Amino acid sequence: MKLSSLVLLICAAAVSGFAPALQQQTSSALYMAKGRRGGLTGNGNSKLNKPKSIGGSDSDADSKPKSNWVQTSIPSIKSLPSEKNVVKLVDTQVPSLINKQTNPTGAVSIVNYEDKTYCFSSGCASCQIPLTKGKVLEPSDETNDEARLQCDFCGATYNLRTGAPVQKEGGKLFGFLFSKTEEKELPVYGLGEQGGKVFINVP
Repeated sequence: MKLSSLVLLICAAAVSGFAPALQQQTSSALYMAKGRRGGLTGNGNSKLNKPKSIGGSDSDADSKPKSNWVQTSIPSIKSLPSEKNVVKLVDTQVPSLINKQTNPTGAVSIVNYEDKTYCFSSGCASCQIPLTKGKVLEPSDETNDEARLQCDFCGATYNLRTGAPVQKEGGKLFGFLFSKTEEKELPVYGLGEQGGKVFINVP
């Protein structure tokens, strides 16, 4: 009886932390989730142009999925969270990100790391729990100079820029339950602005 009460208490405590408070803050600059500047080059036409790359390697451009820029409900780049190393959820209302049961507003996770804004899935690829309490970790030998993101619930750890799974940083209480799904990549998205509207690149 005591063990089931303890498990229930732990689960209730874990779930209670997944009610994110959306905050609107200003951001000095917007960067793409893949290490690129989020400002889109504009030449006056209504067609969305590809953002200019400022970091990372474009040598694997042929293997990357096609760009699919979709307008979001995000009011402006300045409204994105700018608090450093803290994961915040932002609603996009993008139909391809909406799941009526788990993500009814098409929310994405946003984190500001070293003055770069990264955008990725609202839920962990391994356990599907929202990443609102995810922990931003310093780069490791495995990720070179790229930061990592760790799910607070199952401990799955990802390269913050690419979403690729990397070695865990310590164990988590329920990590063993999700060990078979730890090799899933965390979806990452590019962000950009054109004509005062915010767009997201959903592959």
